[in-house]
Amino acid sequence: MSLVVFPFKTEDPDVVLTNLRIAASHAAVSKVLAIGFEEESTFAAIQESRRDIARHTSTPVDLILQDRIGDLRPGKGDGMNTGLRYLLSETDSDRIHFYDADITSFGPEWITQAEIAADRGYDAVRHFFPRSSTDAMITWMITRTGFALLWPSTELPRIEQPLGGELLFTRSVAEALVADDRVQAQSNWGIDTLYTFATVQSGFSVYETYVEQGKAHALYGGLTDLKTMLVECFAAIQALRGETVGESVNHEVEATAPVPPSITEKVGYDIEATLRMPGQRWNDRQVELLDSFPEAVRTGVLENRHSATFAFMDEEAWADTYSVLLESFEPGDDDWEELLFKLWVIRVLNYTTTRALRGYEHSQRYLRATISDYTERAVL
Repeated sequence: MSLVVFPFKTEDPDVVLTNLRIAASHAAVSKVLAIGFEEESTFAAIQESRRDIARHTSTPVDLILQDRIGDLRPGKGDGMNTGLRYLLSETDSDRIHFYDADITSFGPEWITQAEIAADRGYDAVRHFFPRSSTDAMITWMITRTGFALLWPSTELPRIEQPLGGELLFTRSVAEALVADDRVQAQSNWGIDTLYTFATVQSGFSVYETYVEQGKAHALYGGLTDLKTMLVECFAAIQALRGETVGESVNHEVEATAPVPPSITEKVGYDIEATLRMPGQRWNDRQVELLDSFPEAVRTGVLENRHSATFAFMDEEAWADTYSVLLESFEPGDDDWEELLFKLWVIRVLNYTTTRALRGYEHSQRYLRATISDYTERAVL
């Protein structure tokens, strides 16, 4: 039997309660656990309704606050690690599922698909789903790029959605993650990177199950909203760069299906507003930090102080830029973090205007080919 965990902050209570009911109604689920960041309106709504859900489904629904476990910014990592510890200390469940609490397309098939893969003997099951051509820009430009450049011969660059929060782990995986000091220290957005990395490095088998309807959830208003996530995900990759990973991991990816127009025609961010971002918030130190980068990158980036310039930041320039960031970026330094954000935005704008606007299929082929090229570059 499985424990299903929904970490949450402040979400639409109706969406969260619907997801709790769906999970509690599933035959494979022995308990549902909601883990709140703090006591606020969503927490109160769950507290009021959880016993009624349990009475109608015959599955207990527990509600707790996340523990302060890590030593970085308190956030998603503390919530998910609290769930792992709860599994081991408070239940006899063989498996743990994690799902974002704000998914409006969540259904029982999410749990069923993961359970089927676990029944086949896989240690970790990851859900993946279609994304718009301008969505998942941290996944493609930060996490998958880093995995490709640093561990090109492993399965890490081949994980479809390494930042996905929809997961199943067996109890043995949970035990390994709780015992891993690196994972437990990762209290912020970097937790998804650490879970992906640690499971592959430990040799656990991974199955990726495809959710055809996609993940409908609350969206970010613009790329600025992603700055904290961007910084924390990159810092997680950078901190791991000296680690070694074996090449022999059993990794299987489920076949996909045609992507509906609701996804292929969707634009993931406000392009017009984003064009102004690289020209803002400059200071003399950020200009000095650019001296570490290739001259063509430095010159192109500085042009943005006068007008939007991003044609230079193609896949090769981004790989060169990323390599410098791996060596020189300093987490917690405001100027480095702002410069990382500007560089990433410029790369996203280049990709959007040269590739994404040419159509969904073209953009997906390009992104996959780029990661493949990065792995070949790193091996040579």
